[in-house]
Amino acid sequence: MNNVDSKNIKFALDVGTRSIIGSVGIVENDKLKVICERYLEHEERAMIDGQIHDIELVAKSVKKIVDDIELELGIKLDNVSIAAAGRFLKTINSEGKMELNSEEEIKKEDIRNLEMIALKEAECEINKTTDGKLYCVGYSVKNYYLNGFVISNLIGHKGENVSVEVIATFLPRSVIDSLYTVMKKVGLRVSNLTLEPIAAIEAVVPKNLRLLNIALVDIGAGTSDIAISSKESISSYGMVPQAGDEVTEAVVQECLVDFNTAEYIKRNLDLKEEITYTDIIGFENTIKSENIKKIIRPVVKKIAEGISSKIIELNGNKSPSALFLVGGGAHTPWMIEELSEKLNIPVQRIAIKDRKAVVDCISDNNLGSAGVTVLGIALIALKNGEKDFIDVILNGTPVSMFNSHNHTIMDVIIQAGINPSMLIGKNGKNLRYKLNGVKRIAFGEKGKNPIIRLNDKIESIDKKVKDGDIIEIAYAVLGKDARPKVIEQIKEFNSISIYINDELINLEPMIVVNNEIESIDYYIQEDDDINIIFPKSIKDIKEYIIKEDVSLEKDGVQLLEDYIVNEGDKLISYRNISFKDMPKGEINKDDNKEEVQVNDDKKILSSGTEIQVTFNDNLITLSGQKDYIFVDIFNYIDFDLKEAKGIINLLLNGNKVGYTEKLKDGDNIQVFWS
Repeated sequence: MNNVDSKNIKFALDVGTRSIIGSVGIVENDKLKVICERYLEHEERAMIDGQIHDIELVAKSVKKIVDDIELELGIKLDNVSIAAAGRFLKTINSEGKMELNSEEEIKKEDIRNLEMIALKEAECEINKTTDGKLYCVGYSVKNYYLNGFVISNLIGHKGENVSVEVIATFLPRSVIDSLYTVMKKVGLRVSNLTLEPIAAIEAVVPKNLRLLNIALVDIGAGTSDIAISSKESISSYGMVPQAGDEVTEAVVQECLVDFNTAEYIKRNLDLKEEITYTDIIGFENTIKSENIKKIIRPVVKKIAEGISSKIIELNGNKSPSALFLVGGGAHTPWMIEELSEKLNIPVQRIAIKDRKAVVDCISDNNLGSAGVTVLGIALIALKNGEKDFIDVILNGTPVSMFNSHNHTIMDVIIQAGINPSMLIGKNGKNLRYKLNGVKRIAFGEKGKNPIIRLNDKIESIDKKVKDGDIIEIAYAVLGKDARPKVIEQIKEFNSISIYINDELINLEPMIVVNNEIESIDYYIQEDDDINIIFPKSIKDIKEYIIKEDVSLEKDGVQLLEDYIVNEGDKLISYRNISFKDMPKGEINKDDNKEEVQVNDDKKILSSGTEIQVTFNDNLITLSGQKDYIFVDIFNYIDFDLKEAKGIINLLLNGNKVGYTEKLKDGDNIQVFWS
C-alpha cells in the first residue's frame, strides 16, 4: 500500500495491561476506514493494573507495532493518538453548601455556582493525597438539597439554604507524562490524548443515545473502567481494580497452569465443551468447560459486585437504564447474569458491544469488543483535531485544560482555581421585625451578578469554549445586609412644646425596643419588637416624660388620662395622696377644698432646689424638686391621714389654702383637725 498519503491517516494506539493495539485509518465518506492494524501482547508484565511499570518494555512493544505498520503501508508514522487509562482517574465525593435569600427564586446560575463550590471542595480534598497538577475531567450530581431535604430540581424554589453532593473525577498530569515518555522513545509525537472510557463511549454510544442514562464498562485485564452518559454528555467516570486477571488467576490455581495457559483456557470456555491443556507438572489434562465455569463463578460474582457498586455510586445512587460492555473481560462467563442481578436491570438491557456497533468506522471485527476502544481513540482525534490541551485566556492569564471533552466557561473557572464565591452576587440579608405590632421586612441590598464575556460577547457560564478563546470576568459584588434605623421608620416628625411646672418640655417620639427605651438612631436588629410612641395624652406624659404617678392640672382643673395636650399648654403636677379606709366626710369647706389621695410610698420627683419651711412650729427642709406645693409637706412629716378626726385645716402663713398652693422658702405651715 505504497500509495497511502501519511498526511491523511490517523494512527491510534490503545496501550492496555495485557496487550497493545495499533490501528491506522483514513477518512472515507465521512467515516474512518481502518486500513492496517496490529495486536500484540506484552512479553512480560510491563504494566500492572494499567500502570506503566517498565517504560523500556512498553516502548519496545509499541516500536514493534509501529515498525510492522510502517513496513506494510510503506509510510513513516510521526503522530499518534493515545488514551489515558480510566484506572488513573481519581474520584472523590464532595459537598457544596450555599446560603440563600429566602425571598428570591433559585436560578440556573445559582445551581452552577453551588456545583462549583462542591468541585472546589473536591479539588482541595484530593490535593491532600496527590502531588502535581490535576485536571477535572468530569463530575456528576448525586443529590440536591433544599433546607436539608432532597429535591430533584432546585430551579424556581425558595429557601434559606441549598446544598449538593457530587462525584468529581480528576486526572493527574503525571499519568499523561509517562505515556508521553513512551511515545517519545519510539519517535512519535502525541497529536491527541483522551481517556479510555471516553473513547469507548465515543465508539459505541452514538450522540442520540447519550440522552439516555447509559453505563459503559470496559472490562480489561487489570481494571474495569466505567463511564456514565446522561443528558447528552459523559457525566462521570470511575474505575474498580477487579477485572479479567482475577478470573485467569482462579484458573491458574485450579488447573495448576501458568498464566498464559490459564488465559487460553478462559478464552475457550464458551467455544469448546472440553479443553485439553498441559499443567506445570507436565501432565496433559482434559477438563469440561462447564466444570471450570462453576469454579470461576464466585470470582465473577465478586467482580460484578465491585463494578455494580461503583456504577450505582457514580450514577447518583441508582442503576442506569442500560449497560454496555466492551473489552476482553466482557465475554467472561456469568458476567452479564451477575451484573443483571446486582444492578437489578433485565439481562436484555445489558449488551456486549463489538466493532459492529461502531457506526462511524469501517473495520473488520476480528478483535471484537477488545478492539472498540482503539477505534474510539481515532474518532476522537478526528473530532478534536491535534490538540491534547486547549489553552484559553482568563482575565489575562493562560489556562490549560485537558482536551477530553467539550469544555465550558465553568470548566475554565474550575481549572483556574477561582473561588466560586466570586461568582455569586448574593443579596444582603433581609431583616424581620415588628413595628407597632405590624410585621415588617427590611430588604438587603441587591448583589451584582458577574459579567462574563467570551471574545467580547456577554455569555453564560455554560457557554462552550475552544482553543484560543479570551474570557473576561467582572466578578460579582455582594449586596449589603439590611441595617435600618428607627428614625427611618418615622414618617412624620411633629413635636409640640408644653410647660410642666413652668419647665419647657418638648414632646418628641419615644422609641421602645423590646420594652427598653432607645434613641431614634437605634439600629434595628432581627426580631426586634419596636413601638414608636408619640406622647400627647396625659397618660403618655406621665409614663414616658415624668415617669411617675402624679396628677396634672391645667388652669386649676385636674386633667384625665385621655386628655390630649396642645402646643403651649401650661400644666401643674402634684403628688397623689391616698386616704385609705378614711371615713367619708368633708375635708375643708373653703374655696380650695378637694379630695386628695396620698400614696403610701412617698417619692421625690426629681432633684431641684431646697427650701426651708416651718410646719406646726417645726423647721423642715424640702429638697429634690424645682418647685413645691402644699401637698409635698406630707412627704416630710408624720401626719396620720388614715383616721379622720374631723375636718382637716390647711393654713399657709395664717391663710386657708388648697393642696396645690405653691410653697416658698420661709413659709409657715399649719395642719390640724377641727
